Amino acid sequence: MKIRPRMLSLVLAGCAMMPASPTHAAPPVPASPDASTLPATLTRYHWQLHDAVDNSGKRLDALFGLPDKPLQLDFADGRLRVSNTCNRIGGSYLVVEDHLRVTQMMHTMMACHDRTLMQRESTINSVLRGSPTLILSGEGSTPLLTLTADDGQTLTFSGSPVTQTR
Repeated sequence: MKIRPRMLSLVLAGCAMMPASPTHAAPPVPASPDASTLPATLTRYHWQLHDAVDNSGKRLDALFGLPDKPLQLDFADGRLRVSNTCNRIGGSYLVVEDHLRVTQMMHTMMACHDRTLMQRESTINSVLRGSPTLILSGEGSTPLLTLTADDGQTLTFSGSPVTQTR
């Protein structure tokens, strides 16, 4: 059987327009906050560590040794402040394509003997240096902020409204 060039191009065009089968359909993309409203949402809450796991899903219990002083992130005026670590940590930040980018990180240089505070500082420094993926989720009065590092380490913070938000 001889196929003419015009007929071949029609057959190929028809195949290109066929819909993908349901078994090969791409998964739905989760809705993400509008990039223009994300910084405002971040500033409305004190973000306190709620959960932390390593890349195998094992909870990082060492970060929770001081329950009355949880690791906390605060966003205001284009700056990120980290509280309840050995040293004060802060820097400018941007949210770029669902990644948190912290620049110009500054630290105080205090000596610290508390292992929990030292572990928190080491962990948050590691996560923030790597431009982690940032996901905001949750409904109602307790939003969640999840930061996932390139190595799979995941820190989840729960939002507590700042005074101006209440």
